[in-house]
Amino acid sequence: MEDVRKLIGGEIENLKEDIIASTVELIKIKSVEDEPQDGMPFGKGVNDALVFCKELCQKLGFETKNFDGYALEARFGEHSEDVCVIGHLDVVPEGDGWSVPPFEGVIKDGKIYGRGAVDDKGPTVAALYGMYVVKKLAEEGKISLDRSLRFVFGTNEESGSKCLQYYFKKAKYPTVGFTPDADFPVIQGEKGFLVFELSKKVEGNFFLEGGERPNMVPDRCIFKGVFDIQKAKDVISKKGLEKKAEVYEENGMAVIKTKGVSAHGSLPFKGENAISYMFDILQELYEKEDEFKRFIEFYNKHIGYDVFGKDLNIGFEDQKSGKLVLNAGMVRKEDDKIVLTINIRYPVDTKYEDIEKEIRRVIKEYDIDYKLITDMPPLYFEKDHFLIKTLLDVYKEFTGDDTQPIVIGGGTYARWAKNVVAFGPNMPGDEEVAHQKDEHISIERLLMCAKIYANAIYRLAKRE
Repeated sequence: MEDVRKLIGGEIENLKEDIIASTVELIKIKSVEDEPQDGMPFGKGVNDALVFCKELCQKLGFETKNFDGYALEARFGEHSEDVCVIGHLDVVPEGDGWSVPPFEGVIKDGKIYGRGAVDDKGPTVAALYGMYVVKKLAEEGKISLDRSLRFVFGTNEESGSKCLQYYFKKAKYPTVGFTPDADFPVIQGEKGFLVFELSKKVEGNFFLEGGERPNMVPDRCIFKGVFDIQKAKDVISKKGLEKKAEVYEENGMAVIKTKGVSAHGSLPFKGENAISYMFDILQELYEKEDEFKRFIEFYNKHIGYDVFGKDLNIGFEDQKSGKLVLNAGMVRKEDDKIVLTINIRYPVDTKYEDIEKEIRRVIKEYDIDYKLITDMPPLYFEKDHFLIKTLLDVYKEFTGDDTQPIVIGGGTYARWAKNVVAFGPNMPGDEEVAHQKDEHISIERLLMCAKIYANAIYRLAKRE
């Protein structure tokens, strides 16, 4: 194994500039989901990223197949079993506050900056080159493989993974594999992933909008209406939110804009929710006793700044995966109603039905409607599972770290692909930069991931 590691490591080092260049070029493609077009179910930007990867895979000698714009498959080998790596090319919107252009792949201080640098374009490129090295060494007769190699590029991970659902209706599930879209040492479990809407009919001529996606902590929220600007400033000052909110007049209407700090929806405690700042201010500013006032009261009493669901009576937790976490990700006034979109990550031993039951019990008092958008049950592998053991061994061989497998709140492609778990790229103790401004990955980490992934692919391609 030591000889193979050295062989793989040398090949990766030789490809360093190619790995960096491919990552930068992929980041330059703004692959945020957009309006569908013919053969482009998630818009042109996402499809451009798919085309880029098809051309790169062909250049690296893989056979490719495009699954109607939903996914791209690259293959090597003719074995009945395979090792499959699945990465996603879509990214969340860039948000505000970047110090560098988010779609230029800026290299600074040994790091590559850009939306998708760590989630998931950089790791996807690292894993692809890792698989290429294994393929190259097998073709040269320097190693032997018992399983074929398959790489799948998805296009809709950030908004429901409809891409993989489509793909696996036409392709078989992998024998074994991983997705480079979370943390090391290895993810043995993922909390349940729940998105739902709470809506209530309201009256009044006002505008309210906040957040970009359910799985992002919202870093902005805007309210426009008729109110006393000086009183709004007084309320903001009283609450100590001067740095989090501004008030001004625009086209004859008074405007409040709140500013939060974006973070991944699975880690809301690492961000600052602009919607919560807004409802906190509106609690005192909005005086009319109507249905919108009741919604404001509901939000502040049962959501507010609580990210663990306790105030909504859903503060579930277990020893395997910890606490439920809640992110109020989006709010909109749509015609005659307010719509609040919430993303919850719930413990592996918790049932969705228990969560819905408690939520409905609370909202009934406020005449608020509940609508389920997505529920993905938890995923869990035991520590002695072949896949967990193999990936953990590879990680320890490279790092010497004895950190044990973990359960995360983030949802990955592992939920939609049997026999697959999430593996890297974040190391224990890393700063969380996914879905945040100035997202980046260090070049050193990018190359380390390529080496780890290549060795993991090789090990998984050898039957026990």
